[in-house]
Amino acid sequence: MKKAMVPAAVLLLALAVPLLLSIRANGGHFLYTLDDPYIHLALSENIARGHYGINQNECTAPSSSILWPFLLAPLSNLPFSNIVPLFLNTIFALLTVVLIQRFYRTSSLLFTVVSIFTFNLVGLVLTGMEHSLQLFLVTAIAFGTVSFTEKKTVAPWFASALVLAPLVRYECLAVSLPVLFFLFCSGERKNSVLLFLLIAILLGGFSLFLVHLGLNPLPASVNAKSMVVSGSGSPASIFGNLLVSVKSFRGIAQLCTLFPLLALLLSSGRAKEEKLLAGAVAVSVVMHLFAGRSGWFHRYGVYIWAFSILMTFHLYSASMRRFRVLPALALLILSADYLSGYCRIASASSNIYQQQYQMRMFVHEWLKEPVAVNDLGLVSMGYDEYVLDLWGLAVPGALEGAQNSFWVDSAAIANGVNTAIVYRDEIRGIQHWTQVARMEISPPLVVCAAGGVDFLAAPWASPDSLRNLIEGFSLTLPAGINLTVFR
Repeated sequence: MKKAMVPAAVLLLALAVPLLLSIRANGGHFLYTLDDPYIHLALSENIARGHYGINQNECTAPSSSILWPFLLAPLSNLPFSNIVPLFLNTIFALLTVVLIQRFYRTSSLLFTVVSIFTFNLVGLVLTGMEHSLQLFLVTAIAFGTVSFTEKKTVAPWFASALVLAPLVRYECLAVSLPVLFFLFCSGERKNSVLLFLLIAILLGGFSLFLVHLGLNPLPASVNAKSMVVSGSGSPASIFGNLLVSVKSFRGIAQLCTLFPLLALLLSSGRAKEEKLLAGAVAVSVVMHLFAGRSGWFHRYGVYIWAFSILMTFHLYSASMRRFRVLPALALLILSADYLSGYCRIASASSNIYQQQYQMRMFVHEWLKEPVAVNDLGLVSMGYDEYVLDLWGLAVPGALEGAQNSFWVDSAAIANGVNTAIVYRDEIRGIQHWTQVARMEISPPLVVCAAGGVDFLAAPWASPDSLRNLIEGFSLTLPAGINLTVFR
């Protein structure tokens, strides 16, 4: 029992260290390592009110997860709703550790502790996003697949994980579909077909819901961040995505998992079922490389990394248990980016505190009127005024329209927007607005797209009025932030 508690204790300690360091660096404030979780929190607030979108006068789909905002919605009115994702993610991470420990069996202690860091469990918790739940479900799928090979039955929890995973993140189709094919070929034809149809009905139903709201069939964030989706699935977009994948350290590390899988496929001494399973896992990896993404502070590719590592461990379990230290060391080396990310968690949170949190304070406490932004989350959460999202996640048409000055001006006038706080150089359609001030955060720059945001006044608005507000706001800024007011 004591041995079983060690990995959980390691996880909680590994979580507490960067959490406390970030709170200290942020003057006692807790901030996630990204602005994105606050988009989900803002959306969940409106879901609880019966509306799907960020602004009350328009429907939008800014979340790339179907289930996550709905999971947050019942708790969105709590006084400390901002820490609900932290609480949920910690629970999911602990459950993942329990599953991983059971998966590794007699080699559980060493490999489970190593996996806490090489599967980026702590980093995912502190993003505040749905990836901790995603990783838990993918781990459950890996565990269920192995259990099926031994018992030849599909447990209800295994079937549930296969269906729920794509509803948490679309890219989990790269895990669920190959595993369902494996089940089909292994004799579970009825169950695998029914589960496939259920996934198709649920995903298709959500797309119909979005179309009913006057939106695209896929969420705006998927269109904005997926090269394949934005490229309409063309061969050029798919191979372009593959090229981007293999150029990164994460892509190269993921490619390395294909070699033992292919070696098993070519082996003459392996059972047919093992080869079929190795082929299914290899297809999962290839699907991710062609259509998935990595990065974004080490959260996108973790699910397929964990799945491929766990299944490779199972397929080579005798060798893994025999050598132990060498596979663990190899896993640590191939997870160097995740280990580096763990060391930068406090700095990432500090970036959000110095930039997006200060934007929120200015808008909520000083401006108190409609505003245009490109980082939506913290500004929009708990804000009743209109937020014009020029990044294209929460405002229909902005993904393309923000590059056109006529569209920007028309959208701003229609919604009473006189002020923008944006990365000015990234948005062509707002170049003609008057730059009133620029706020620069202290290095290192870890997660923010740029170190400085610009405060802009619309052509029809008074720069002096905005300037006066900013000068008052500048007196409230914490140390480490440089605010320059232009005259």
